[in-house]
Amino acid sequence: MTLKTVEGLRSEIFVPNIPKAVFNELKKPLSECKVAFITAGGIHNKKDKPFNTSGDFSYREIPFDTPSSELMVTHGGFDNSDINKDVNAMFPIDRLHELVEEGFIGSLPEVTYTFMGGGGNVEKFREETGPEIAKKLKEQGVDVVLCTGGCGTCHRSATIVTRACEEAGMSCVVIAALPPIARQQGAPRIAAAHVPIGSNAGEPNNVEMQMGILKDSLEWVRDCPSYNQTKMLPYEYRHNV
Repeated sequence: MTLKTVEGLRSEIFVPNIPKAVFNELKKPLSECKVAFITAGGIHNKKDKPFNTSGDFSYREIPFDTPSSELMVTHGGFDNSDINKDVNAMFPIDRLHELVEEGFIGSLPEVTYTFMGGGGNVEKFREETGPEIAKKLKEQGVDVVLCTGGCGTCHRSATIVTRACEEAGMSCVVIAALPPIARQQGAPRIAAAHVPIGSNAGEPNNVEMQMGILKDSLEWVRDCPSYNQTKMLPYEYRHNV
């Protein structure tokens, strides 16, 4: 049988287009690594300009010595109530300092970067936002990058930026509430607990769960055998609205 093609004909069958593999094996102990945390969840300093909730590809700088009480969320794509209770549910800045004090990780960079991935311009994230964030983290000597996303579109944007960080030579993981999206978009590694959107890093004010998710995600960066693999984490939290 001879197969024929017709110019201009398009299939009605959706075929996922997974991006090329990007994967850097972590070659240092976690205790010696400088670890950054970025998020597409719309977290920013209270004194900063809020994100445009109808679509925004800009990012904000957050010094890692910022008190968590000075951070807030601006995002219209998911329920923000858990973050309003405890910003560590999406951006676990307090837990990261505790991991340094414990010696589980080596250090944190002076500054990290956050963005609002919902409704974002894919090309802008791929060509501008992602490479800019990756360059700035790499210049600070970052070894590992963890990332969370809020809504479904945020998970796409989070994965795009995380891939840019991986391409720049860092080892990265998306901590996802919607792991299939991160996987389809080509995240280098995915870690996912059974949590609602907005609480990717754990139930608000549940220090034990947040620490468990962070530690297990970091260990997955170290232990993941190959590109685009998902690790389901043994934590569950249901948000009762």
